[in-house]
Amino acid sequence: MLVTCTAAFAVPVDQLEPGRDWRIRRLRVRGNEAVSTRALRAEMLTRTRPWYTFWRRRPAFDPVTFAADLERLRLLYRRRGYYRALITHDIEIEPGGDRVQALVSIDEGLPVRVVAIEVALAGALPAPDAETELRAGLPLSAGDVFTEDAYNTAVAHLRRYYRERGYAQVRVDKRARVDVTSDTVDVAYRAESGAPATFGDVADVQVEGIEKVDENVIRREVAFESGQPFDERLIERTRRNLEALKLFSTVTITEEPRDGRIDLRIGVKERPPREIRLGVGFDSEELVRGSAAWTHYNFLGGARQFQASVRASVLDRTFTAGLLQPHFPLHASRTNLLFSEGQQREEPFTLDLTRVSPRIDWEMTAHLTTFVFYRFEYNLLLDVKERIEDSFPGIAPGDGILSGLGVGAKWSTLDDEFNPTRGWATTAAVEPVGGFLGGDYSFVRFTWEGRAYRRLLGRLGGAARLRLGAADPTGSSEEIPMFERFFSGGINSVRGYGRWRVGRIFGDPVGGRTRVEFTTELRHPITDRLSGIAFVDGGQVSVRSYVFPFNEMQYGAGVGLRYSSPVGALGLDLGFPTDPPRDDPRWRVHVTLGATF
Repeated sequence: MLVTCTAAFAVPVDQLEPGRDWRIRRLRVRGNEAVSTRALRAEMLTRTRPWYTFWRRRPAFDPVTFAADLERLRLLYRRRGYYRALITHDIEIEPGGDRVQALVSIDEGLPVRVVAIEVALAGALPAPDAETELRAGLPLSAGDVFTEDAYNTAVAHLRRYYRERGYAQVRVDKRARVDVTSDTVDVAYRAESGAPATFGDVADVQVEGIEKVDENVIRREVAFESGQPFDERLIERTRRNLEALKLFSTVTITEEPRDGRIDLRIGVKERPPREIRLGVGFDSEELVRGSAAWTHYNFLGGARQFQASVRASVLDRTFTAGLLQPHFPLHASRTNLLFSEGQQREEPFTLDLTRVSPRIDWEMTAHLTTFVFYRFEYNLLLDVKERIEDSFPGIAPGDGILSGLGVGAKWSTLDDEFNPTRGWATTAAVEPVGGFLGGDYSFVRFTWEGRAYRRLLGRLGGAARLRLGAADPTGSSEEIPMFERFFSGGINSVRGYGRWRVGRIFGDPVGGRTRVEFTTELRHPITDRLSGIAFVDGGQVSVRSYVFPFNEMQYGAGVGLRYSSPVGALGLDLGFPTDPPRDDPRWRVHVTLGATF
């Protein structure tokens, strides 16, 4: 009698038939809480087939690799402070074939926690209160779970503290005594300052790897002066300066100690100076948008940058050409000359625009940048409703020349300019238009924006932004032109409302001379790539100058999701307005690609 068994059965990985072409259909992980499934899977070399590539053959399953994966998971848990994590597995062989399903079971156990931290400082003290500051900045404290990252980061913290204060050759030793029976650890660090050091002569900086780029381009990006006390931050600033040129694929800076001074050797690898970028995006206001840009990062030499770009959506069609001259007119400044031609199509108007605008930025300190700009524009304003023109004489001047000269400043302590989680930033600018500058419009325009980010509790983060703006007609002008007025509502403004639907509505939005607007968000990660937010926004515009309408605010509140994709942050927000205009919906969905603020 022949009996066929059709039920699947489970075996340890070392009992799989060697040499057979096994294929993995499914990999499951259970029992993990302290470490995410995504982090565990990322540690493993064994991979399953992604669901969206269903036409491909299932990946090979190598028992030896899988056994090594289990050891890698054990080491991962050890690095996270779980020294007694127990990792077991089952391999389920599907009937009548070579496909298997792998199940990894984890019993995490208790983590090892820090019971004491000792910090010993030998040699010179970089500052009178060095020990207090060093202890306050340690990423480990009594009661914390003992993780390898925090243990090593503390060494980097101690080294950085000394190296930012002149002690380039500080030595830091570490020790940890782990008692797995009581799940505790004693941690100790010892820092030996060494002698203070200075930077060597800038002219002695060795440059390696250049082919077409002039050596002086690299030397002028050096952030320190000859003989200046050593500061690690100036080396990092030099690296950022070189990377910002977009001329090099790699930048390495090597320190060479010599008799109390630190000489540097800079190695670079050049990349092609020309670049073409194509982009497609979407949001619920512009809908589909496309862009294309051609950039030369060493135009006519000297790291001068030239870019020509086009952008198109249902709201905006623009061609822009720009020339950036670094270190002009001063070493700490740069000059940007922009030319643009385009059309802006909004609900209350259509604007054809031709603009020439030079701008100079001065980097005063690592946190403070000041700027001055001039703009010369030809504006052709179309499609403004007659009712609006009658209610606000001078709001729709037809065509005319705008000439404005502005100054401003920006202060930033953000940890990341594109995706900040800590710090604050503020920008202010004032721009007189017309008058002695000429042109057909005369007014003064002021804008201010402040942003702040911080960790609140655990992994919960907070973000807030406040915007203020005011414009006042001067000279013979009766009103602020429609295209220079302030508007509020929509994406990156007051969510829950349509685009520019906050404030007085005369069939179409008319904006105002003054604006106040705020945004607050609570942010919490759900997975490694997905985060949830809750927000409250508010804003209002006033038809009077310098009358900030705090007591007439319109609010929107809601929730949203942020997904970190390879092309940027994908946002989905559901907003509810408290006081929508008549016939506007009571809720809106906002879709964005890219950070909002």
